[in-house]
Amino acid sequence: MPSKPAQIVRCLGLLAGIFLGAFSVNAQQFFGLQKWQHPDACEKLLGCNRGLEGIPVDAFTHVPPPSFYSPSAIRDANIIVNYNGFPEEVILAFNYAVDIWSVLITSNVTIRIDATWEDFESGALAQAGPNNLHENFANAPFPDTFYPSALANALVDTDLSEQSDISCSFNSTANWYLGTDGATPAGQYDFVTAALHEIGHGLGFIGSAYFTNGFGFIGTANTPYAYDQFTETADSTALLDLPNGSQTLGSALTSNAIYWNGSNGTEGTGDTRPRLHAPANYQPGSSYSHLNESTYSAGSINSLMTPAINTAESNHNPGPAMLGMFEDIGWVIGGCLITEVVVGEQTACSSENDTYSQEIIVTAQAAPSTGLISINGALYSLSESPYTIVMNGLTANNLSVDLEIFFTAEPDCQVLIPDAFFAPPACYCVTDLNGSGLTEVQDILLLLADFGCTSNCDADVTGDGASSVQDVLAVLAAFGEVCPS
Repeated sequence: MPSKPAQIVRCLGLLAGIFLGAFSVNAQQFFGLQKWQHPDACEKLLGCNRGLEGIPVDAFTHVPPPSFYSPSAIRDANIIVNYNGFPEEVILAFNYAVDIWSVLITSNVTIRIDATWEDFESGALAQAGPNNLHENFANAPFPDTFYPSALANALVDTDLSEQSDISCSFNSTANWYLGTDGATPAGQYDFVTAALHEIGHGLGFIGSAYFTNGFGFIGTANTPYAYDQFTETADSTALLDLPNGSQTLGSALTSNAIYWNGSNGTEGTGDTRPRLHAPANYQPGSSYSHLNESTYSAGSINSLMTPAINTAESNHNPGPAMLGMFEDIGWVIGGCLITEVVVGEQTACSSENDTYSQEIIVTAQAAPSTGLISINGALYSLSESPYTIVMNGLTANNLSVDLEIFFTAEPDCQVLIPDAFFAPPACYCVTDLNGSGLTEVQDILLLLADFGCTSNCDADVTGDGASSVQDVLAVLAAFGEVCPS
């Protein structure tokens, strides 16, 4: 257990680590889940961290996991946990939280968590944070910006550090409910909810801003976090545009009016900016890096990352606001997904063989890097999304065409689009052997002259390689018809 002065440093958002070269830093910033205390008492305790509070008021609410989570769902991230002192029944509950996250986020790099079960000296229920931060790596969405290691690894598709990615610990003396059904009894705190919340901090729900003596600061060694890139005031002024180390920024951090301006997070709250926790009485470890409690109260689908949890409250869903915020900072949510199919250029019908070509442009997120892409049974090689594919030799028949698209390496990543486009009208009349534009007597005579041919036949109407009775029947069936112009 760290000393109380060390806890204060963590609450202020400072680093308790060392630089690992020019592009990464060891971070020990923790965000706690705490038992409720009277505010006056908290002020008198050294290192009191008002993180995510545990409030002993029964809510009797449950938010189930997202609809696309199931035991059979594809796991798009591999998460390994190193357990220290965890009882078996607690491991089962924590594994359930891990499993939910493994379905929601996407990473080709294994995410490693150190989890500790211990008796806290303070009133905290749990605490967690990323172990390492990285900046200016390949594919970083923002330059000169720190990303938690799990997210940085996912973005660059390489493990950038030898250490584990997330550290979290849970108070062994707390009155936990360890079931996974969300039916949390009166007087108990739902462990799965706490685990989902703390893992969320480690994955990137973490900002660097802090407040002390009326002044606001943002950034570690003047470098902001990915989270900080999307925070703003009520009048849409970015916090990063406010003077660092100023009372202006300090006032914003205690304004009770800080918002998220990312498009995906905004979409997750019904096109209104997600509201962050920024009470007038600044709460180290709780302010800024949580959603607003009064806006997203117990029972709300977006309540997981608020700074308070009630007894008899469970939320097993990060919620559309948090998942959208994660997309804004760079996470891919939901694994491989074909997000858009555009019907491109279509060639005219070829009079030589009555065929045409059709261009299809496929956009996908987190697509596999191996295998092929299948479109209506034909296979095409992969490049990079968006994939521009030309389908050749399609029959011109003026009919609608359905599209069935999937990746051979991940068949569940698929889409079916009925009536995606129309084929052009036929332009070649196979029974018009003399090219007059009409199936007539001269065509029958030409067929009879070639009758019995078995290879490279001039009068092979049916395309079976021979001039036979079937060709005669086809010409007779079309006799008198005018060919398409």
